[in-house]
Amino acid sequence: MIIIKKISFWLLILSLIICLFNLSGNDDKNLLLFLTSPVLLWLNPWLTNLHYSMENELLWQFLLYGIHICTWLITGLLIDFLIHAKKNKKRTLE
Repeated sequence: MIIIKKISFWLLILSLIICLFNLSGNDDKNLLLFLTSPVLLWLNPWLTNLHYSMENELLWQFLLYGIHICTWLITGLLIDFLIHAKKNKKRTLE
């Protein structure tokens, strides 16, 4: 299947755009980053404690980006899998 037709591709691109927007400094409070990733919101208390204990700010930012990108990539792969399974089930019934 063509990669452009996959949901995981578009969710990954959207996640990368959000991360680049945050990295550019336009989202200095990380609101867009956290509000577009349920996992980051869920892990917020743990991440806040981790942030205060880390000495390297850049490492913490890349940890946030990694969680954000992985969340949306896994979500997209799961949606693609469900769509593929539904199409295969439909084909077998015909």
